[in-house]
Amino acid sequence: MEYKILEQEAYVVTFTLNADFEYQGKKYSATGIYYNGDSIVDIEVFNEEDESCIDNEILEEKLFEIAKEILENMDIDKHFSY
Repeated sequence: MEYKILEQEAYVVTFTLNADFEYQGKKYSATGIYYNGDSIVDIEVFNEEDESCIDNEILEEKLFEIAKEILENMDIDKHFSY
């Protein structure tokens, strides 16, 4: 059978991004959903010691800013796993 392929594409709509970081001597985990070609949404930050959400509003805001910066600057190609 003879044929000619005109086009093929594999497209991923979303990526789940994860990063661990340390701030003021404590370890945290950040996660967010990246819509390919658009933005990161649903960013959450967890305390790695007991896996709880952060409940201090001032600290939560700072950690959210850090997590957002880390996730936005992530090299997806370098850290992609499957």
